[in-house]
Amino acid sequence: MQKKSIIFTLLLLTLGLTFSACSEDATDPEGTEEGEHMVEGLELDGKSLFFYSSATNDHLAYDVDESTLVNLNNNSEDGYFNYNMNPTDNGKFLLWLDNKGDDNLSNDEQKILMLNQAYSYANDGNATYEDFYYLGHFHTELEEDGDTHYHLAAHANEEFDLSNVPAQDLATNPKYQALKRLNVYLAEQNLIKNNIQTTLDNLQTPATLCGFESITNDLGTRNYAMGTDGQLYVFDNSLSGENTYGYIDQVTLTASCEVNKVGITAVSEHDENGVVIFQASTQKLYLVDSHEGGIYHAHRTWDASEIIGSASAEMMSAIIPVGYESSEEHEDHDH
Repeated sequence: MQKKSIIFTLLLLTLGLTFSACSEDATDPEGTEEGEHMVEGLELDGKSLFFYSSATNDHLAYDVDESTLVNLNNNSEDGYFNYNMNPTDNGKFLLWLDNKGDDNLSNDEQKILMLNQAYSYANDGNATYEDFYYLGHFHTELEEDGDTHYHLAAHANEEFDLSNVPAQDLATNPKYQALKRLNVYLAEQNLIKNNIQTTLDNLQTPATLCGFESITNDLGTRNYAMGTDGQLYVFDNSLSGENTYGYIDQVTLTASCEVNKVGITAVSEHDENGVVIFQASTQKLYLVDSHEGGIYHAHRTWDASEIIGSASAEMMSAIIPVGYESSEEHEDHDH
């Protein structure tokens, strides 16, 4: 059996680190305090959601399975450690799917980076430790009773400062190898970003790309792209042409979208087509999905305050532990 708790472990005492229900909108939030914080209808199949605002420095995580909200800044309670974002910091999330340098898809790991908002792979090239604040992912602990516990841990960016590593030792240094894999991923994401923009241009839309997430599951790979026109565009990689992707559908969500003020995460890591999108302009989360090959549509919305209370957020991301399987069987939902 697996258990997951949002116990945060700072590895250095420095900066660190499905929705699948389609029914009525949730109503009243239960409160804004840390701790247990149930959000009606919120099912994310093992994920933890991250919210951040560079303007207010609100920095929160919500464990959907445990219905637990945690303030990531200045948290000194038992079981939690401070991997603080300072008020002068200016970050942005990156979801990194780390392939560990092999072809074994089963051990690909979702990690979350808090990048410096000024950093751009297209303009700056390969990232160094100075281009991010922390790297977060789940650690696994097997207990004597056979239960698996997942603990969200943060690695300080200084861990990846390799200036004191002898040149002859770099090739075998785990942090060096991790940075190499990260930069390969950043290059791949930059290519996808460019191809999405080319696809939008070919559609003769007035939009430029606001944010995107490329999602691969049992149904294939699809790119979910928010345009600055407030439209969600859905593209299929299997229908791609030269430097473009195959158009599937689009959904109107908001009047507009601003870069670094949006977040997209998959409904399911397995066999569902859909995403949950956070929009800072409306402070809402939108469940967008399709059923049995049908059209995509906004099926449900939540106010962000139902999750993070009175805090504000500019962006959202989410990660799930490697190999996580829900302790409850996935149930079909009424649509």
